[in-house]
Amino acid sequence: MKKCIIIYSKTGNTRSVANRLNEVLSCDFFEVKATSDNPSIQNVELTEVPQVGDYDHLVFASPVHGFSLSHVMNTYLNQLPDLSEKTVDLFITHHFPFAWMGGNRTLKQMKKIIENKNGTVRYTTSVNWSSKKRESDISNMIHTYHS
Repeated sequence: MKKCIIIYSKTGNTRSVANRLNEVLSCDFFEVKATSDNPSIQNVELTEVPQVGDYDHLVFASPVHGFSLSHVMNTYLNQLPDLSEKTVDLFITHHFPFAWMGGNRTLKQMKKIIENKNGTVRYTTSVNWSSKKRESDISNMIHTYHS
């Protein structure tokens, strides 16, 4: 099974978690990039668009922006081709004290896009950057996604 991790990271928090996951998965690693990282820009122009065609297992990761999926990752996911026969894991990072303050919504948004493209979402994880449980949440996610 050929795997890859595809992320968007504005501050580096999502990237740091993805790097830790990749230490275990040892797979291809890509970043989605846009002309601007300004979270208020709605019409995002992507400058780096990773291709997923050769992969069976995908991990997508994004921060939460304004209680929702970042516009950059939203634009990227929506332009993906059909994801039939692909297994997908998702994780997001956020600073809100509770997952219901954007984390859960963001994961639901990502999952809906993937499922509308016929992909199968296996695991979802919300990493709260300000939580005392952050390290254990990341470790648990890495263990789960590696299985």
